[in-house]
Amino acid sequence: MNILLSGGGTAGHINPAIAIAETIRKECPDANVLFVGTPSGMESRLIPQAGFAYTAMPVAGFQRKLTLNNLKRNVQAAYYLARSGSRAAKIIRDFQPDLAIGTGGYVCGPILRKAAQMGVPVLVHEANAFPGVTVKMLARYCD
Repeated sequence: MNILLSGGGTAGHINPAIAIAETIRKECPDANVLFVGTPSGMESRLIPQAGFAYTAMPVAGFQRKLTLNNLKRNVQAAYYLARSGSRAAKIIRDFQPDLAIGTGGYVCGPILRKAAQMGVPVLVHEANAFPGVTVKMLARYCD
């Protein structure tokens, strides 16, 4: 069984993902777990330290306050967003997951959306009292 996990940005997204992966590893030792996160977020360090396979996909959130610096960041975020679908599809084709799980953060948006489009069952875990923007957007793709 191949399980694709995605989430990042904060420990509130990363720690639940690690806990899910550890439970899967305990209950189904033959399962392959692959994490998808950002190249430079906390998850890029914490997930490999926990002993799980990790691949990175650049994503960024859009800044709502209009400043020159935020405008530059939004251009970069739009560029990442435009490329995220093909990158997510490649990760999914290469790994062939039986299930895709997201725990929140910008990175899980394109991964779970593409997984759903490719017929992979999708699950979202939200640890916060109020769902984040990405989790709200993904709710319609969940099985």
